[in-house]
Amino acid sequence: MDELLSSWMARVAARYGSEPRELMVYLAGQGGRDAGARQVDDVAPDMELLRLWAQACRIDPERLRRRSLASRYPDRPEGWLLTEIVPVCLACFDADVAACRDAYLRGHWRLAEQVVCPAHRTMFLDLCPTCRGRLRLSFRMLNGMLRPFCRKCDAVLTSRGGEEGSSKRDFAIGVLEFQRQISRIIRRDPSRLVRLEQAIRTLWAPLDRDGAARPVLALWFEQSGWNCPYEARAAVGGSAPLQHLSVRWRALTLVILHDLFGAELVPGAVLPEAALVLFRRAAPMPWLAQSRDARNRKGKRTIEASAERVHRLSKRPVHRLNGNFLDERGDFGRIHP
Repeated sequence: MDELLSSWMARVAARYGSEPRELMVYLAGQGGRDAGARQVDDVAPDMELLRLWAQACRIDPERLRRRSLASRYPDRPEGWLLTEIVPVCLACFDADVAACRDAYLRGHWRLAEQVVCPAHRTMFLDLCPTCRGRLRLSFRMLNGMLRPFCRKCDAVLTSRGGEEGSSKRDFAIGVLEFQRQISRIIRRDPSRLVRLEQAIRTLWAPLDRDGAARPVLALWFEQSGWNCPYEARAAVGGSAPLQHLSVRWRALTLVILHDLFGAELVPGAVLPEAALVLFRRAAPMPWLAQSRDARNRKGKRTIEASAERVHRLSKRPVHRLNGNFLDERGDFGRIHP
Protein backbone atom coordinates (compact mmCIF):
# COMPACT_ATOMS: atom_id res chain seq x y z
CA MET A 1 0.00 0.00 0.00
CA ASP A 2 2.92 2.39 0.56
CA GLU A 3 4.75 1.65 -2.70
CA LEU A 4 5.65 4.36 -5.20
CA LEU A 5 3.91 4.07 -8.56
CA SER A 6 7.25 4.10 -10.39
CA SER A 7 8.49 1.31 -8.11
CA TRP A 8 5.51 -0.90 -8.98
CA MET A 9 6.09 -0.28 -12.70
CA ALA A 10 9.79 -1.11 -12.31
CA ARG A 11 8.91 -4.40 -10.61
CA VAL A 12 6.41 -5.31 -13.34
CA ALA A 13 9.01 -4.57 -16.02
CA ALA A 14 11.69 -6.53 -14.13
CA ARG A 15 9.45 -9.61 -14.14
CA TYR A 16 9.68 -9.50 -17.94
CA GLY A 17 13.43 -8.91 -17.88
CA SER A 18 12.97 -5.30 -18.98
CA GLU A 19 13.29 -1.73 -17.76
CA PRO A 20 10.20 0.48 -17.25
CA ARG A 21 11.02 2.77 -20.18
CA GLU A 22 11.37 -0.19 -22.58
CA LEU A 23 8.04 -1.61 -21.45
CA MET A 24 6.38 1.81 -21.75
CA VAL A 25 7.60 2.09 -25.34
CA TYR A 26 6.07 -1.29 -26.06
CA LEU A 27 2.76 -0.42 -24.36
CA ALA A 28 2.59 2.93 -26.13
CA GLY A 29 3.07 1.15 -29.44
CA GLN A 30 0.32 -1.33 -28.56
CA GLY A 31 -1.97 1.59 -27.78
CA GLY A 32 -1.34 3.18 -31.17
CA ARG A 33 0.68 5.99 -29.63
CA ASP A 34 4.13 7.36 -30.34
CA ALA A 35 6.92 4.99 -29.31
CA GLY A 36 8.59 7.80 -27.36
CA ALA A 37 6.72 7.11 -24.13
CA ARG A 38 6.84 9.62 -21.31
CA GLN A 39 8.58 8.95 -18.03
CA VAL A 40 6.36 8.06 -15.10
CA ASP A 41 5.59 10.95 -12.77
CA ASP A 42 5.07 9.81 -9.18
CA VAL A 43 3.48 13.13 -8.24
CA ALA A 44 0.81 13.60 -10.93
CA PRO A 45 1.02 10.80 -13.53
CA ASP A 46 -0.46 10.95 -17.01
CA MET A 47 -3.82 9.13 -16.86
CA GLU A 48 -3.55 8.01 -20.49
CA LEU A 49 -0.28 6.30 -19.66
CA LEU A 50 -1.79 4.72 -16.56
CA ARG A 51 -4.68 3.33 -18.62
CA LEU A 52 -2.19 1.53 -20.87
CA TRP A 53 -0.49 -0.07 -17.86
CA ALA A 54 -3.85 -0.92 -16.26
CA GLN A 55 -5.11 -2.56 -19.46
CA ALA A 56 -1.92 -4.63 -19.84
CA CYS A 57 -1.98 -5.71 -16.18
CA ARG A 58 -5.78 -6.20 -16.04
CA ILE A 59 -6.34 -3.84 -13.13
CA ASP A 60 -8.45 -0.74 -12.50
CA PRO A 61 -6.64 2.47 -13.65
CA GLU A 62 -8.16 4.31 -10.70
CA ARG A 63 -6.24 1.98 -8.42
CA LEU A 64 -3.02 3.15 -10.05
CA ARG A 65 -4.04 6.81 -9.84
CA ARG A 66 -4.47 6.47 -6.08
CA ARG A 67 -0.78 5.49 -5.89
CA SER A 68 0.26 8.97 -7.06
CA LEU A 69 1.64 11.38 -4.48
CA ALA A 70 -0.89 14.04 -5.48
CA SER A 71 -3.63 11.62 -4.47
CA ARG A 72 -1.93 10.49 -1.25
CA TYR A 73 -0.92 13.98 -0.12
CA PRO A 74 -3.49 16.36 -1.69
CA ASP A 75 -2.67 19.29 0.60
CA ARG A 76 1.13 19.06 0.41
CA PRO A 77 2.91 21.85 -1.55
CA GLU A 78 4.90 20.66 -4.56
CA GLY A 79 8.09 22.11 -3.08
CA TRP A 80 7.93 19.47 -0.35
CA LEU A 81 7.90 16.54 -2.80
CA LEU A 82 11.13 15.25 -4.36
CA THR A 83 10.93 14.89 -8.13
CA GLU A 84 14.40 13.55 -8.98
CA ILE A 85 16.41 10.87 -7.14
CA VAL A 86 14.55 8.82 -4.54
CA PRO A 87 16.65 8.37 -1.37
CA VAL A 88 16.46 4.86 0.04
CA CYS A 89 16.81 2.97 3.31
CA LEU A 90 18.97 -0.13 2.90
CA ALA A 91 17.56 -1.63 6.10
CA CYS A 92 14.07 -1.48 4.56
CA PHE A 93 15.34 -3.43 1.55
CA ASP A 94 16.81 -6.04 3.90
CA ALA A 95 13.48 -6.22 5.74
CA ASP A 96 11.78 -7.00 2.41
CA VAL A 97 14.20 -9.87 1.85
CA ALA A 98 13.62 -11.17 5.39
CA ALA A 99 9.86 -11.10 4.71
CA CYS A 100 10.40 -13.08 1.48
CA ARG A 101 8.98 -10.39 -0.79
CA ASP A 102 10.25 -8.16 -3.58
CA ALA A 103 12.11 -5.04 -2.52
CA TYR A 104 10.26 -1.82 -3.32
CA LEU A 105 10.44 1.98 -2.96
CA ARG A 106 8.25 3.56 -0.28
CA GLY A 107 6.07 6.55 -1.08
CA HIS A 108 7.20 8.63 1.90
CA TRP A 109 10.79 8.48 0.64
CA ARG A 110 9.83 11.27 -1.79
CA LEU A 111 8.77 13.66 1.00
CA ALA A 112 11.34 16.46 1.12
CA GLU A 113 11.65 16.59 4.92
CA GLN A 114 12.28 12.83 5.16
CA VAL A 115 16.01 12.30 5.69
CA VAL A 116 15.87 9.57 8.35
CA CYS A 117 14.00 6.25 8.14
CA PRO A 118 11.41 6.28 10.98
CA ALA A 119 11.39 2.47 11.14
CA HIS A 120 15.16 1.88 11.39
CA ARG A 121 16.43 5.30 12.58
CA THR A 122 19.14 5.44 9.96
CA MET A 123 19.92 8.17 7.43
CA PHE A 124 18.56 7.72 3.94
CA LEU A 125 21.07 7.25 1.12
CA ASP A 126 21.13 9.02 -2.23
CA LEU A 127 24.64 7.84 -3.11
CA CYS A 128 25.60 4.27 -3.91
CA PRO A 129 27.55 2.88 -0.91
CA THR A 130 29.85 0.98 -3.31
CA CYS A 131 30.70 3.37 -6.15
CA ARG A 132 29.61 6.62 -4.41
CA GLY A 133 27.76 7.76 -7.55
CA ARG A 134 24.30 9.30 -7.55
CA LEU A 135 21.94 6.50 -6.71
CA ARG A 136 19.85 5.26 -9.61
CA LEU A 137 18.68 1.72 -9.09
CA SER A 138 17.09 -1.07 -11.07
CA PHE A 139 15.33 -4.22 -9.89
CA ARG A 140 16.69 -7.61 -10.86
CA MET A 141 15.84 -11.16 -9.90
CA LEU A 142 18.04 -12.73 -7.22
CA ASN A 143 17.16 -16.00 -5.47
CA GLY A 144 13.56 -15.79 -6.62
CA MET A 145 12.96 -12.18 -5.45
CA LEU A 146 13.48 -8.78 -6.99
CA ARG A 147 16.40 -6.98 -5.38
CA PRO A 148 17.64 -3.41 -5.91
CA PHE A 149 20.93 -2.91 -7.78
CA CYS A 150 22.97 0.19 -8.57
CA ARG A 151 22.72 0.84 -12.31
CA LYS A 152 26.25 2.23 -12.43
CA CYS A 153 28.30 -0.45 -10.64
CA ASP A 154 25.80 -3.36 -10.51
CA ALA A 155 26.22 -3.72 -6.73
CA VAL A 156 23.25 -5.10 -4.79
CA LEU A 157 21.92 -2.52 -2.31
CA THR A 158 21.99 -3.96 1.19
CA SER A 159 23.04 -2.84 4.65
CA ARG A 160 24.40 -6.25 5.61
CA GLY A 161 28.08 -6.22 6.39
CA GLY A 162 28.12 -2.49 7.05
CA GLU A 163 28.10 -1.09 10.58
CA GLU A 164 26.91 2.35 11.51
CA GLY A 165 28.78 4.20 14.26
CA SER A 166 27.00 5.32 17.40
CA SER A 167 27.65 8.99 16.55
CA LYS A 168 25.89 8.62 13.19
CA ARG A 169 22.95 6.85 14.82
CA ASP A 170 22.68 9.53 17.51
CA PHE A 171 22.71 12.22 14.82
CA ALA A 172 19.99 10.39 12.87
CA ILE A 173 17.80 10.07 15.97
CA GLY A 174 18.16 13.79 16.69
CA VAL A 175 17.29 14.76 13.11
CA LEU A 176 14.33 12.35 13.19
CA GLU A 177 12.62 14.52 15.79
CA PHE A 178 13.15 17.64 13.64
CA GLN A 179 11.76 15.72 10.68
CA ARG A 180 8.60 14.82 12.60
CA GLN A 181 8.09 18.44 13.62
CA ILE A 182 8.39 19.64 10.03
CA SER A 183 5.88 16.99 8.92
CA ARG A 184 3.40 18.20 11.52
CA ILE A 185 3.80 21.79 10.35
CA ILE A 186 3.21 20.79 6.72
CA ARG A 187 0.06 18.83 7.61
CA ARG A 188 -1.53 21.09 10.20
CA ASP A 189 -0.19 24.65 10.23
CA PRO A 190 -0.18 26.57 6.90
CA SER A 191 0.77 29.90 8.51
CA ARG A 192 3.86 28.44 10.19
CA LEU A 193 4.70 26.61 6.97
CA VAL A 194 4.88 29.94 5.10
CA ARG A 195 7.37 31.30 7.64
CA LEU A 196 9.34 28.05 7.54
CA GLU A 197 9.68 28.20 3.75
CA GLN A 198 10.74 31.84 3.91
CA ALA A 199 13.45 30.99 6.43
CA ILE A 200 14.79 28.10 4.31
CA ARG A 201 14.84 30.22 1.16
CA THR A 202 16.74 32.94 3.02
CA LEU A 203 19.31 30.48 4.40
CA TRP A 204 20.00 29.21 0.88
CA ALA A 205 19.90 32.65 -0.73
CA PRO A 206 23.20 34.13 -1.98
CA LEU A 207 25.17 36.48 0.25
CA ASP A 208 25.02 40.23 -0.22
CA ARG A 209 28.55 40.28 -1.72
CA ASP A 210 28.11 41.13 -5.39
CA GLY A 211 28.05 37.97 -7.49
CA ALA A 212 28.58 35.66 -4.50
CA ALA A 213 27.90 31.98 -5.02
CA ARG A 214 27.97 31.24 -1.28
CA PRO A 215 24.59 30.86 0.43
CA VAL A 216 23.73 32.74 3.63
CA LEU A 217 24.11 29.59 5.73
CA ALA A 218 27.86 29.69 4.93
CA LEU A 219 28.14 32.13 7.83
CA TRP A 220 26.80 29.48 10.21
CA PHE A 221 29.82 27.23 9.56
CA GLU A 222 32.47 29.75 10.67
CA GLN A 223 34.97 27.78 8.60
CA SER A 224 37.48 29.58 6.41
CA GLY A 225 37.34 28.86 2.72
CA TRP A 226 33.94 27.13 2.83
CA ASN A 227 31.99 27.51 -0.39
CA CYS A 228 28.67 26.16 -1.54
CA PRO A 229 29.25 22.59 -2.77
CA TYR A 230 28.55 21.85 -6.40
CA GLU A 231 25.70 19.42 -5.68
CA ALA A 232 23.83 22.09 -3.68
CA ARG A 233 24.23 24.78 -6.36
CA ALA A 234 20.67 24.37 -7.68
CA ALA A 235 19.23 25.20 -4.25
CA VAL A 236 20.95 28.59 -3.89
CA GLY A 237 18.19 31.17 -4.22
CA GLY A 238 15.68 28.56 -5.41
CA SER A 239 11.95 28.79 -4.66
CA ALA A 240 11.87 25.21 -3.30
CA PRO A 241 15.47 24.59 -2.17
CA LEU A 242 14.89 21.29 -0.38
CA GLN A 243 13.83 19.69 -3.66
CA HIS A 244 17.32 20.17 -5.08
CA LEU A 245 19.37 19.22 -2.01
CA SER A 246 20.98 15.91 -1.19
CA VAL A 247 19.99 14.04 1.96
CA ARG A 248 22.92 15.37 3.99
CA TRP A 249 22.23 19.00 3.01
CA ARG A 250 18.53 18.67 3.78
CA ALA A 251 19.43 17.16 7.17
CA LEU A 252 21.88 19.98 7.88
CA THR A 253 19.21 22.55 6.97
CA LEU A 254 16.95 21.06 9.66
CA VAL A 255 19.83 21.19 12.18
CA ILE A 256 20.48 24.87 11.39
CA LEU A 257 16.77 25.70 11.77
CA HIS A 258 16.83 24.11 15.22
CA ASP A 259 20.00 25.97 16.14
CA LEU A 260 18.54 29.32 15.08
CA PHE A 261 14.92 29.02 16.15
CA GLY A 262 14.92 26.37 18.88
CA ALA A 263 12.42 23.56 19.26
CA GLU A 264 9.82 25.28 17.06
CA LEU A 265 12.13 25.26 13.98
CA VAL A 266 10.11 28.23 12.69
CA PRO A 267 10.92 31.95 13.07
CA GLY A 268 8.52 34.06 15.12
CA ALA A 269 7.51 37.68 14.67
CA VAL A 270 10.99 38.89 15.70
CA LEU A 271 14.13 37.03 14.71
CA PRO A 272 16.62 35.81 17.34
CA GLU A 273 19.96 37.60 17.27
CA ALA A 274 21.81 34.69 15.64
CA ALA A 275 19.25 34.48 12.84
CA LEU A 276 19.22 38.26 12.45
CA VAL A 277 22.98 38.29 11.83
CA LEU A 278 22.62 35.71 9.07
CA PHE A 279 19.48 37.11 7.45
CA ARG A 280 20.93 40.62 7.25
CA ARG A 281 23.59 39.26 4.92
CA ALA A 282 21.09 38.00 2.32
CA ALA A 283 21.43 39.73 -1.04
CA PRO A 284 18.87 42.53 -1.49
CA MET A 285 15.97 42.37 -3.87
CA PRO A 286 16.07 45.70 -5.70
CA TRP A 287 12.49 45.45 -6.99
CA LEU A 288 10.99 45.12 -3.49
CA ALA A 289 11.11 48.04 -1.09
CA GLN A 290 11.58 47.35 2.58
CA SER A 291 8.61 48.28 4.72
CA ARG A 292 8.84 51.49 6.80
CA ASP A 293 8.02 49.61 10.02
CA ALA A 294 10.88 47.20 9.45
CA ARG A 295 13.32 50.04 8.78
CA ASN A 296 12.32 51.82 11.98
CA ARG A 297 12.87 48.77 14.17
CA LYS A 298 16.09 49.23 16.13
CA GLY A 299 18.18 46.25 15.19
CA LYS A 300 15.15 43.99 14.75
CA ARG A 301 13.72 42.65 11.54
CA THR A 302 10.59 40.59 10.96
CA ILE A 303 10.79 37.37 8.98
CA GLU A 304 8.55 38.90 6.29
CA ALA A 305 10.87 41.87 5.80
CA SER A 306 13.94 39.62 5.72
CA ALA A 307 12.37 37.34 3.14
CA GLU A 308 11.95 40.31 0.81
CA ARG A 309 15.73 40.53 0.51
CA VAL A 310 16.12 37.12 -1.11
CA HIS A 311 16.72 36.98 -4.85
CA ARG A 312 17.63 34.39 -7.42
CA LEU A 313 21.26 33.65 -8.12
CA SER A 314 22.81 35.15 -11.23
CA LYS A 315 23.09 32.78 -14.19
CA ARG A 316 26.75 33.53 -14.82
CA PRO A 317 28.97 30.42 -14.95
CA VAL A 318 30.47 29.21 -11.68
CA HIS A 319 34.00 27.91 -11.19
CA ARG A 320 33.83 24.17 -10.51
CA LEU A 321 36.42 24.23 -7.72
CA ASN A 322 35.99 27.26 -5.50
CA GLY A 323 32.25 27.89 -5.88
CA ASN A 324 32.72 31.50 -7.05
CA PHE A 325 31.83 32.97 -10.40
CA LEU A 326 34.50 32.72 -13.07
CA ASP A 327 35.16 36.44 -13.12
CA GLU A 328 35.18 36.76 -9.32
CA ARG A 329 38.13 36.35 -7.01
CA GLY A 330 37.71 33.55 -4.48
CA ASP A 331 37.17 34.65 -0.88
CA PHE A 332 38.99 32.17 1.33
CA GLY A 333 39.07 34.27 4.47
CA ARG A 334 36.85 33.86 7.47
CA ILE A 335 33.61 35.76 7.07
CA HIS A 336 32.38 38.04 9.78
CA PRO A 337 28.98 39.77 9.67
